[in-house]
Amino acid sequence: MGIDVAAGVAVTGAADGVRPPESFVSGPGVFLRGLTEPVDGLVLAVPEQWFDAAGAARREALYGELAEGLGMPLRQFVPRAVAAVASLEQSSGGHLVCRLEADGVVAAVCGVRGRSVTLCGVEWRAASAGPPVGSPREPQNPQEARRAALLLSRARVQARYRAAPLCLPREVTAGAVLDAFAPVEQSLRSALLPLLAGLTASEGVTQVLLDGGLRRHPLAGAAVQEAATGAPVCVLEDHAAALGAFLVARGTVRIPETARHRLSLRVHRVHQGLLTEAELPLAVPGGPVTLSLQGSGRGPVQEPVRESVQKPVQESVRDGAHDATVDVPDGHRPEVLIRLGDTEIRVPSPALRPGRYRLGLHSAGNGPGVLTLRPEDGGETVLLPLSGPAGARTGDTE
Repeated sequence: MGIDVAAGVAVTGAADGVRPPESFVSGPGVFLRGLTEPVDGLVLAVPEQWFDAAGAARREALYGELAEGLGMPLRQFVPRAVAAVASLEQSSGGHLVCRLEADGVVAAVCGVRGRSVTLCGVEWRAASAGPPVGSPREPQNPQEARRAALLLSRARVQARYRAAPLCLPREVTAGAVLDAFAPVEQSLRSALLPLLAGLTASEGVTQVLLDGGLRRHPLAGAAVQEAATGAPVCVLEDHAAALGAFLVARGTVRIPETARHRLSLRVHRVHQGLLTEAELPLAVPGGPVTLSLQGSGRGPVQEPVRESVQKPVQESVRDGAHDATVDVPDGHRPEVLIRLGDTEIRVPSPALRPGRYRLGLHSAGNGPGVLTLRPEDGGETVLLPLSGPAGARTGDTE
């Protein structure tokens, strides 16, 4: 199953193929509780803004609700733009996704290579306050569409056309449409400028994909082409991101989520009466970023592990089918090591309640991501941003 969380759309499949998309308004948890069939795999398409360190709190809240609360096999979170590209059958190349909404825009470049889609860069901007903006009704015939396009193009440069009605008999003038769309277009240009400037030759844009509530606006395609590229423009369907997430869940398309840093949790083990230092691996460069870290497959560790002689910590790494866990005593602050080449950074966590914690990771758009410490007793998950301030919790969403 694939779900576009922001749009409230789910796509499921069966032996006979892909089923029509289903819309919901009460959140993915309510929708999943109402299902009568089992879910073999679940992938969630979520806003690109959720892939910074602060946004990890939103992903973790969904993980707690769906994976832990409902027992859903949640495999991956993917950016909506990447999921939308994954929904299309296309050759390798760069695809520019522009999501246009009345309150802001998102622009993302996604690279396609074979069955894999990756995010090459993303920018988002809020739209400044302005008159209400919406898509005028779509022309009923090609002649009317050509008239509207011609009128708008002339009204952009010649003031005398601004008072002309855009689509007869409705009294919406070309000038009113231009004024309402202007803040969105300005935000789009602001997002595209740094995004396209940072692309390499191998990431050149071969197709533009329009998404969002204003994707069919008569000015949308021209605004993107003028600001970005002469590549052909395609308008996405409402369920594109949900369909792409479904294809990822099925295994038809891959959206790799790999670590760029070597991460480990520093622990000390008392072995035969001696204090020895050890590291619990969390991630390796090029390896997966897993929502729930798994044990090493060597069975439970029976010996106590100590952060210091006075602060016993028992590392409990179970077999490969279970989560990796650590026991934390009162007042203890575990420490994460981040390595990139020869550089090592030590990131201490905030003070934790004593108890056993299961470990997981959330990726981030830049940096090593966010470590999660999930109390086995059902307490509030602690989020440790590995490139920023420590101590966020699942209730922190800003």
